[in-house]
Amino acid sequence: MPEKKKATTKKTSAKKAAPKKAAKKAAPKGPTKAAMASALKDKGIPLPESGEAADMEHRLRHWKEGEMGYMVRIHRNAGKKYTDHPLSLLNAPRKALYWLPASEMTDRILATRRVVVVGRVAKPSTNMIVIDVPSDYEQRFGA
Repeated sequence: MPEKKKATTKKTSAKKAAPKKAAKKAAPKGPTKAAMASALKDKGIPLPESGEAADMEHRLRHWKEGEMGYMVRIHRNAGKKYTDHPLSLLNAPRKALYWLPASEMTDRILATRRVVVVGRVAKPSTNMIVIDVPSDYEQRFGA
């Protein structure tokens, strides 16, 4: 006996399946921590100890690429003339040894000629007072 073939009918639904939408992810507001850490490493800038993204971004914006920091001592007091100047950040005793990162802020301090550059090193030692670029640098000193 010959076999009967079953007719295959495809049921079509009244509704067509809508294409699946890709799940919307919140776009990152800025570069990732890994990308910033890589950028700091490429530029020769040390990572901040805190490891926070804001600190990394701050260093990328203010520190100069691949340069060592400055060891300085105050030669003359800042005085009233420099109250709204980055030199006012150096407020420890006169014989104190400061470490300043290579940055625009350090250039402004050195331009006053009220500090003596003792040397240049990549990382500060334990007996140095570290003066980093303040987070409110632009607002405070109008840079």
